Amino acid sequence: MLTTTFTRTFGIRHPIIQAGMASDCGWQLAAAVSNAGALGTIGSIGRSPEGLLEEIRRCRAETRQPFAVNVVAFEWAPFWAELLDVAIAEQVPAVTLSFGDVVPCIKRCQDAGVRVMVQVQTMAAAQAALVERPDLLIVQGHEAGGHTGVRGTLSFAAQVIGVAGDTPVAVAGGIGNGRGLAAVLAMGASAAVMGTRFKASAEFGPLRSFDIEQKAAIVASDGDDTVHADITDIAMGMTWPTGIAGRVMRNRFTEQWLGHDDELRAAVAEIPEPFGWTARNNQAEDTLLNWAGESAGMVDAVRPAAEIVASTVSEAEALLRRAADLLG
Repeated sequence: MLTTTFTRTFGIRHPIIQAGMASDCGWQLAAAVSNAGALGTIGSIGRSPEGLLEEIRRCRAETRQPFAVNVVAFEWAPFWAELLDVAIAEQVPAVTLSFGDVVPCIKRCQDAGVRVMVQVQTMAAAQAALVERPDLLIVQGHEAGGHTGVRGTLSFAAQVIGVAGDTPVAVAGGIGNGRGLAAVLAMGASAAVMGTRFKASAEFGPLRSFDIEQKAAIVASDGDDTVHADITDIAMGMTWPTGIAGRVMRNRFTEQWLGHDDELRAAVAEIPEPFGWTARNNQAEDTLLNWAGESAGMVDAVRPAAEIVASTVSEAEALLRRAADLLG
């Protein structure tokens, strides 16, 4: 059994957090991960407040274990303030905050008695969050799928852990199996966050077309075929904070537009309605954005979430026992 400050504080068995990967990441996956002894997460980006309420209640009907709701506290994110309202009103076991001005959100969660985790991508953001004493600080490295910054996972994590004091730290970015979990626990982290590995699970989606194809692309990946670039957001007409961009699998869209930011902006500007260019051009199997990180290279098959949790923990335990022999 791997026991950390995180597992004790949050009342779970295993130091694994499933990342909240937008609206495709619903109650089915969150409940399955939580029932397996890790911390499942409902993604809220792309949901209405009413939709999130339904997800929370369906998750509660499927598990009695703790779970989390991910909220992006960024001004462009639709309904983000109302989504946080719903999570707090429902007294979810935990909320994960990322991007935007998270400090007022931390205080709201704390005042309501809701455990709060904060994901950061820079040292400045980590230091600002630590002042507010969240229940957990998540350090997200460059290797992560979806939106992330430019810091390498291990060096960034080691730096933050060194100054975090008694605030437990979880590490995200490039962790897809027990080797990654063992590594971050050995360096002093309290948990690992896994997104891409859980995207290739039986319970992820299907809320949109091509989920099967996207999972298959992750399984086929060698880890070298992801792109971290602004074009993912340019296509949708979004502007993220400086240094933040999206990591996706390479496909026909990335091959056509990578390095052609200005041309893409001009094409998007010709279609004024929100997400108009994406609706017309990013909906085929080989152009739809497949958000995934470098840990795709460790994914060998689409598996049930419970199997992913069990195998990750088993491998980490074996590796940490072996590492302990180095002290002999």
